Amino acid sequence: MFEELILVCLFGGLVALDKTEAFQSMFSQPLLIGPLVGLLLHHFQLGLEIGILLQLAYLWLMPIGTATFPDPAVGAVVGSSGFIILKSYLPHNPNLILLLTLLFVIPFSLLTGWTLIKQRQLNFKLLQRADLYAEKGDIKKFGPLFFLGISGSFLRGFILTGFGLLNVFVLLIPLAKLLQGIPESYLQNLDLPIWGLGIGALIYLFGRRKNFLWCFGGACMGIIVILL
Repeated sequence: MFEELILVCLFGGLVALDKTEAFQSMFSQPLLIGPLVGLLLHHFQLGLEIGILLQLAYLWLMPIGTATFPDPAVGAVVGSSGFIILKSYLPHNPNLILLLTLLFVIPFSLLTGWTLIKQRQLNFKLLQRADLYAEKGDIKKFGPLFFLGISGSFLRGFILTGFGLLNVFVLLIPLAKLLQGIPESYLQNLDLPIWGLGIGALIYLFGRRKNFLWCFGGACMGIIVILL
């Protein structure tokens, strides 16, 4: 398990890079993060399940300016990992696990979002220094600045993922065991509000007539993936 958790932390660093300085390949979206984390932890189906729900939960997110907003990238890595780990400890309490995962991952995403703002502020200072070097014609110093920016983002994702996983073991697992006596019937259909939130966000963002064909095609592909 330790090796898998290290791989998840490394993946958290790559996700943080994709969100900021490098790649921009969109694999930092929860819909892809969930299944990839599932592969790392040998539970692809659980990763796909939580990835879909987290993607729906974050669809409303629209980062603007320097306001602090949830970071769905690193947050989804920790949320997907926590969901799978909790499922392995309490396989007969799926609704409780989902509730605890969501209650944990949203505030944790706010923390990672705050660190993302700080990271971007640091990168802006590095850019100002690069401008000074450019004015002096000293382009050889661009390399260390670029390395600082890249390594800073990777370490941010790596450390925050590790911190989140630590909280899963120290906080969530004992709490889940403490609350496992709650009847599952009390927590039924917990995922329905998330589906409602996500579908509402989709309609708001893409509900124009010219987008109907694309939405229909995407829905069909999603159904096929779920069935497979």
